[in-house]
Parts: sequence; structure tokens; C-alpha cells
Amino acid sequence: VLVVAEGGEKAIKRYTRLMTVRMKWKGEDFYEEEEEEEEDLMEEDNGNDNGEEGTTTTKAPRKKFNPNNECELIWTGMAVKRAFHSFMFQTAANSTTARKILEAKGVAHYWDLAVGHYERKVGLGGNGAGGEDGSLRFRLG
Repeated sequence: VLVVAEGGEKAIKRYTRLMTVRMKWKGEDFYEEEEEEEEDLMEEDNGNDNGEEGTTTTKAPRKKFNPNNECELIWTGMAVKRAFHSFMFQTAANSTTARKILEAKGVAHYWDLAVGHYERKVGLGGNGAGGEDGSLRFRLG
């Protein structure tokens, strides 16, 4: 996921701290713990209405977050002018589409930096697509 943020010096400093220090990206609790009340209601609804015992179904645990998540600051600095004039989220299906979206705003080099960083990190060669298989995703926000 690529996050691009523009703003004043103080706001960017706080946002960077939020993203890199304060947010919990990795964790031990990979699955959400279900509350006892929900489990009791599920057992009553599924098994006891028919009069049969032992037919309760257990609810599959939902993923809370991926333990492999991480947030890395690739680049920070001053730009000559703002490229984005409003807050928005955009999603692209692949690397080519993501680059085209950023190219329309005149900041395609942001995507090139992210892909280059990813390739160096995982050790891909020069032709690593960086996103064709979903490994590097684009979300602008």
C-alpha cells in the first residue's frame, strides 16, 4: 500500500509519527477474540431450536490484522506545488494502473520509488513487476 500525504511541516511531522510509531502494524493477536455473549447466542440459535444436541456450529474467527504488516517511510521532503487538492482514496488493480493514476497527477516518480524500494527489500531483479501478483498494492489517501 502506498500512502501519499501532503500538508504543512507540522501536520506531516505528526502524521509521520502516527503512521510509523503510534500505529500498531504487527501484533500477536492475529484473530479477534469473540465475546462470550455472541457465542452463547450462536449456540442457542443453532442447536437448541431443533431439539438436537451437539449440532452447534462455531463461528470462524475473523482476522484482526496481518502479522506481516509494516509501515516504512520511503521519502519525505518539500514539493514545489501540491499534486493533490483534496482528500481521496484510490485503488488500482495492478502496478501499471497505479502508475498511470499517479502519472496523471504528475507524480509517477512516487510509484517508481515505492517499486524500487520493494524490489531492493525482497531482492527482486530489475524486472520485478511490483504489484502484478498483488505483492505491492496501490492505495492513495
